[in-house]
Amino acid sequence: MKYKPDQYIISDSYGVYYVRISIPVWLRNAFGGRKTLVRSLKTSDLRVARRKRDVIADEFHHIRQIAEPPKPDSLQDTISYLKSVAKYAKAAPKASAPIIYQCPSLIKMLEIYLMHNADRLKMGTLSKTRKAVELFLNYLRKKDVELNDINRTTVTGWLDHLRETKAVQTVANYISAMANIFDLASSRYQDAPPLESNVFRGHKLNTVQSRQSYEAFTEEDITKLISAFNKLGEDELRDVTTIAAYSGMRINEIASLKSDNICEVEGVLCFEVTEGKTRNAARLVPLHSAIRTMVLERCQKPHNGFLFYRASVTKREDGKRSSWHVNRFGRLKRDILPGQENKVFHSIRHLVAQTLDRGGVGRDKLNPVPEDRIALLLGHSRGETESFKTYSKNAASPVELQQYIELLRYSKIDNP
Repeated sequence: MKYKPDQYIISDSYGVYYVRISIPVWLRNAFGGRKTLVRSLKTSDLRVARRKRDVIADEFHHIRQIAEPPKPDSLQDTISYLKSVAKYAKAAPKASAPIIYQCPSLIKMLEIYLMHNADRLKMGTLSKTRKAVELFLNYLRKKDVELNDINRTTVTGWLDHLRETKAVQTVANYISAMANIFDLASSRYQDAPPLESNVFRGHKLNTVQSRQSYEAFTEEDITKLISAFNKLGEDELRDVTTIAAYSGMRINEIASLKSDNICEVEGVLCFEVTEGKTRNAARLVPLHSAIRTMVLERCQKPHNGFLFYRASVTKREDGKRSSWHVNRFGRLKRDILPGQENKVFHSIRHLVAQTLDRGGVGRDKLNPVPEDRIALLLGHSRGETESFKTYSKNAASPVELQQYIELLRYSKIDNP
């Protein structure tokens, strides 16, 4: 069997390592019915994590070896074994779980919450819950706190503190995570804060007004960004932004591109998006003539198959490859286009959709691109009827779609 140095080891988005071991069906009763054993190794050092993993894995394998039922060699052995199990099960007293009389502290309750939801929630969601607890304890300047010692006034002060540096929606996400921990404690422990008195619920955060719509970039904005990235030597970010401006693709769709995703269909060179944010994301997007050379050059020098180096070295539990590009773009954009907080990378898609809806750029009479063709190019739903959703999914020819893509023009980029 091939040795796997990182077997059973996983990590969250903050770099904290966990051990995760699948539990055989016949052993799950001993683990409260859980399918997997998940424990935080409480370290970001892979070497330390491996040592801790070895200790836990050895003990688990020892227990599994002792508890593993015998393997019968014949039909009669099987029948005898089943009868003995039935006899033992009837006579054996019911195992009782250890009784915990006291509600755990916040840190211990966090670990229980993470284990309780390890099979149900994504690692990214669990990481955000851990971050919420970390921020709350940092605010209190404590390493841990009892749940009954947390009151509504303390929580309100924490929220006011967070709103000084965080968006309202981010604050709402943190408080929701804390509320879920308290809800779990209330459902498990008699002396936990009552469910109806959850101090993390009932705070009126106006998240609706905080969700301001992203504004579309202008042609001038795109020119400034690409020019600045070029001067700063940010070649990868420059090319990712340029592809977005000439295709309307989402940032993670671009970051996830591999050489194999560049294909020729009906004589047209296309990006092949295989999956994405929605079920409509899978599509073909013709390569604009302005980026053809750049894309083909990157195909000739891939990074582990990916067009972009940063994407090739980004490994997240949710599979997204664009985290570096999102963060880097946001930081540089604030310096290049100050005072435009409502414009983010996604605003490029708004500009592309706007341009196609107008039929291109210029002062001549323009013919707007049909709405369902814009939806095809951007990976949006084309309509609610079965005709559009299923039977007409691939009706548009790449030759037709290429005509629409070529309507995207940026004069100072096309003709520097």
